[in-house]
Formats: sequence, structure tokens, C-alpha cells
Amino acid sequence: METPKIELLYFTSKTCGVCKVLKPKLLEAVQENFPKVDIRVVDVEEEVEFTGQSMVFTLPVVIIKVDDKEIYRFARSFSVYEVLDKLNRLSGE
Repeated sequence: METPKIELLYFTSKTCGVCKVLKPKLLEAVQENFPKVDIRVVDVEEEVEFTGQSMVFTLPVVIIKVDDKEIYRFARSFSVYEVLDKLNRLSGE
């Protein structure tokens, strides 16, 4: 059976204070625990159209996709642990 492609989208902006604190912790934890997960950091000011298509209206937002289909979405206040927990369930490792 083929391994599903898991992607983590992190929506952020240069002016988002929470993003500045959360982003390095979250990305490091995901890379460390789930090296096969593709991470894409989306700057909402630079990728306005993609942000709109993704229905992102607040920051930070993390979307976890499996084979290009959105499975989980975290918005505004969430912890690194919550994201890792969902990735753990998806990866089955």
C-alpha cells in the first residue's frame, strides 16, 4: 500500500506575534518527529490568492492535508502538542 502524502501548511505573516513564537517550536517538533511530512510556510501577505482559496481569515492557521485533502485545521489558539497528536494519528507510527 502506498504511503499517503502528508503536508502541513503553516499560514503566517510578518506582523503576527503568536506566529513568531509558535512557528519555530512547531516546525522543529514536526521535522524532528515526522520527517516525512512536507512543510509549507505560507506568508499571507505574499500569497494572498492561495490564502483566500484556503479560507484563512485569522492567524496563525495550520492545515494538515493528506493526499491534497484537508483533514485537520487549527486556528488562532492551539498547541504544538495538538498538532503533533493529529500527525501521530495520521502517520500511524
